[in-house]
Amino acid sequence: MKRGGGRSGDRGGRSGGSDRGGKSKVYHIDVVVVLTNYRQHFSLTLDSSIKRNTAVIKKLKQINEEQRDSLMDELGNVNLSKFVTEAVTAISEAKLRSSDIQAAVQICSLLHQRFKDLSPSLVQCLLKIFFPGKSSDDLEADKNLRAMKKRNTLKLLLELYFVRVIDDCSIFVNIIKDLTSMEHFKDREATQTNLSLLASFARQGRTFLGLPLSGQQVLDEFSKDLNITADQKKFFRKAFHSHHDSAAELLLSEHAIH
Repeated sequence: MKRGGGRSGDRGGRSGGSDRGGKSKVYHIDVVVVLTNYRQHFSLTLDSSIKRNTAVIKKLKQINEEQRDSLMDELGNVNLSKFVTEAVTAISEAKLRSSDIQAAVQICSLLHQRFKDLSPSLVQCLLKIFFPGKSSDDLEADKNLRAMKKRNTLKLLLELYFVRVIDDCSIFVNIIKDLTSMEHFKDREATQTNLSLLASFARQGRTFLGLPLSGQQVLDEFSKDLNITADQKKFFRKAFHSHHDSAAELLLSEHAIH
């Protein structure tokens, strides 16, 4: 009797597990259906006119905190599905201040929900600010403006990562590799700019370095959900330590010369 009961219990356990698995699959399918219907609904009911969309794209080039609510309302009434590339370019060209970052995050998050292909294109455009190539326009651009653009773009990328609009941590690996390159020590202005960017990254992205988050346990739990591997955290720490040592050595050698 006991053996029979055990087998019956086992069958019941397996059946329950299968039932839970089935419910999970059904739930996943339901979510996909809801998102698909959501996108189809907006593509059919919103304003798709070139005139209206062009006006909104122009405003995306001027994202700021003061106009956040009005711009969000406008985005809720237009169908940008045929203008995603233009929208991405406009956002990447916006001259954001630090106070405008959250407005940009909210707008990007809304567009990310609407258009699944927006995020990869947005990342590509934003990374061009760090890796622009050797165009004459870049070489002649005002260095202070370029530094400010890099600083605010890095802040934007981090915030987009924290809200899951971006899910690839490797983009930050590439940025930090560039900022900590020894080649930049040949240019004092570039060195000072990069040190400022690295300090900003360390303050905003403590979790990338495996640093404690000021005793805020809620943020500790939040950090566990970020897709940052132990090897990546090790890379960030090593890059920062090595760059600190190299910068200190350079400053000491310059001081000795003078």
